[in-house]
Amino acid sequence: MLPFKSAKLYILLFSMVYILNPYTILGPLALTLLPLAITPFLYRFKYLETESLAFPVLLVLLSLVGVFSSYWHGIGQLVHLKVSISVLIYIFLAYSAFVVAISRSFTFSDLVYVCLIVVFLNSLIILAQVSVPTLRGVVENFLVPSGNVDWTQGFRYRGLASGGGASLSVLIPVSLVLVLHLYAEKYIGLVKLITISSVLVLSMFFIGRTGFVLIPFVFLSFFFFNIRQYFIKVLVIFSVTPTLFFIFGDEIKSFIVGKYGVDFYNYSFGFFLGGLDGLKSEGTFGVILEFLRVMPTTLPEVLIGYGFYGGSDFYPWTDSGYSRMFLSVGYVFGVMFYLSFFMMFRNVIFVKKFLFLTIGLLLLIAETKEPLLFSGYASRLYIMLLVFALLEKNFERYKMRMNKSEFSTSSHRLKVF
Repeated sequence: MLPFKSAKLYILLFSMVYILNPYTILGPLALTLLPLAITPFLYRFKYLETESLAFPVLLVLLSLVGVFSSYWHGIGQLVHLKVSISVLIYIFLAYSAFVVAISRSFTFSDLVYVCLIVVFLNSLIILAQVSVPTLRGVVENFLVPSGNVDWTQGFRYRGLASGGGASLSVLIPVSLVLVLHLYAEKYIGLVKLITISSVLVLSMFFIGRTGFVLIPFVFLSFFFFNIRQYFIKVLVIFSVTPTLFFIFGDEIKSFIVGKYGVDFYNYSFGFFLGGLDGLKSEGTFGVILEFLRVMPTTLPEVLIGYGFYGGSDFYPWTDSGYSRMFLSVGYVFGVMFYLSFFMMFRNVIFVKKFLFLTIGLLLLIAETKEPLLFSGYASRLYIMLLVFALLEKNFERYKMRMNKSEFSTSSHRLKVF
């Protein structure tokens, strides 16, 4: 059996591969985790109730509607089915991590902290690559190209992750939820809160801009759930930080342009310092609105969709997660798909409200831009935390039943004696 420190290191490495899924010259590292997916079968799904397991299976069955519809419409794709099966695998892998963790009294807060450290380290690597350009080449020589982006050049960075862009950018505000949760739980102090948050936010300027749209929701949610305990601190953050940022906007611009050039400034900072006009000119909101307009409007497509979930030619094109969901399986099955996911974890989502409801909200908002609720870095992190919390709750109930059973047996023996 692994000692606590070894178990902690194992879960750290496991989480790094699980969340970031680096595509290396040796192959995708996540493939090394796949054999662990048999763990729930070895344990006969102990601590996982049949009802909970039924929901991810239902996701797979619902996605089969999209497969049928895709062949009906001549598209012939399995993308939605692959996403559903991936969710099931994520759950099984999270189960394997729980088995190791619980054997060494590794708590849920420990897991949250480990996941936070994974993202924090990746952000540190990105900032190091920005500061030392040669380091970028060293890291990228270990990774393989992904998408249509040359990660050795340009303003966008990915660190050790398999890719960057919106998916990696959304991971940053999700990680801010983790650090605020740990601070509220008194797991970390104010110094760590400020240090980790600063590194996360700074790295986002070199990853992508989508995450900036989500950050206000993080603090608004924290303010809502912790209004009595942190009213003054949150008020100060909301008041002072934006004020300082815009007061010293010209100085910030001069420094960034002088160090990284005007093109980088326009990409990463210009829209932000330009106020509402800058946000409008940035274009993300307009693209999202265009994507959301691509929805099924005819019969039988409103019932069974077209079977399109990305991965093949389709006109008009859309990246929106909601559009793709309804284009794949129609409105009724699409809503069932979303509800089934959250129903699986309904017993823990409302136990840790700020943590789980806020991350869920962020991913549902991000879903308007890309299908990020069921795939991507933040999705895998969210599923891992939800599964661990669910299993931990069931494990505590199991221990209580066992203790009660042992007590009853002992009492019966005493009476017989």
